[in-house]
Amino acid sequence: MSGQGQGRPQRPPRTSGGGLPVGRFFGVPMFFAPSWLIVALIITVSYSDVVSKSVDNISQAGAYAVSFGFAVLLALSLLAHELGHTAVSLALGTPVRRVVIFLLGGVSEIEKEPTQPAEEYLVAVAGPLVSLALAGLGGCLLPLATEGTVAWAVLSLLIWSNLAVAIFNLLPGLPLDGGRLLRAAVWWKSRSRLTGTRAAAWGGRGVAGLVLLIGAVTIQPEDGLAFGNLALAVLLATFIWIGASQSLTAATVTSRLPGLRLAQLIRPALQVPPDLPIAEALRRAWQTGTRALVVVDSTSRPRAVVSEAHVMAVPEARRPWTPVADVARPVEPGLTLTDSLTGEQLLDALRQLPASEYLVVGRDGGVVGVLAAVDVARVLQQGRMPSGAPA
Repeated sequence: MSGQGQGRPQRPPRTSGGGLPVGRFFGVPMFFAPSWLIVALIITVSYSDVVSKSVDNISQAGAYAVSFGFAVLLALSLLAHELGHTAVSLALGTPVRRVVIFLLGGVSEIEKEPTQPAEEYLVAVAGPLVSLALAGLGGCLLPLATEGTVAWAVLSLLIWSNLAVAIFNLLPGLPLDGGRLLRAAVWWKSRSRLTGTRAAAWGGRGVAGLVLLIGAVTIQPEDGLAFGNLALAVLLATFIWIGASQSLTAATVTSRLPGLRLAQLIRPALQVPPDLPIAEALRRAWQTGTRALVVVDSTSRPRAVVSEAHVMAVPEARRPWTPVADVARPVEPGLTLTDSLTGEQLLDALRQLPASEYLVVGRDGGVVGVLAAVDVARVLQQGRMPSGAPA
């Protein structure tokens, strides 16, 4: 299974913690996630019988070894599939965060959404083309191997597995490559990426249902792999359904970005000294009708932004004795935003340094107020700005 990790409203995952690093491709780190070991074990056990029947005079231990070797080669084939997406993305000038091979396949974490249907098409089609090329290469090499040998058995398995990967990924539903091809086509025809995503996401839900149905209908209890195949079908169907739903949500949120205005989300802030008790700061904020607190020094320069969550975590009995400085985050590069930010510029600024609150300043550098990340999330989820906010 393949996927291209996109969806700008989400915080990009870190490249660390991806699993076992296996090198870099033009600077893009590649990983095998720990969950890959599960599928490697399943393949090793499940295909040992296939290898025993295909290779003459092979021991059971040898069959397990060959099956494991096939699992590794299949993972490398999936990696090549993902590198097809990565190579085209890089050629189009789009950065790729990392490539990860995991339990159900692989993912290329592409940092930006395509801006044109043609870009979507080129990136999506690259992976299946690589898998088809690998299957074709295996087909060319197969006549050189003698039937009944390890080489012949492994080549045969790789041919069919790469064909299956290509065909499966071309099914018309997100998050599969075929879903991205469908989105590109609908996007090109309708001139709306959101319309394309909706069509491809519903296609993905249909594919998930089809995978689950086929897994249930084709199960044969006498087959030793039957229940393993059914479990795999359930996992694949769940993965596709969730991926399609997430794509639909991300596209809906992205469509709301043009209406996002920082100036309409600013919480009026009260400036307080660092040693002021929390209880007194809250009393003053209530009296002045402000919804945020900014810690300033003796020259009235902003030094920190008080965290609402940290304030709420302090027991009420301790608030008269706890200074606001103890529940504030120091202002650092990236934690200060200008009040003119809008849309994707605002979202990109938030991604640079994730926080619960940000200091907002005007063009002259003066404090305007505080932006709470929860307010941005609420607007993106509900699709409307706060009523009565200034334009």
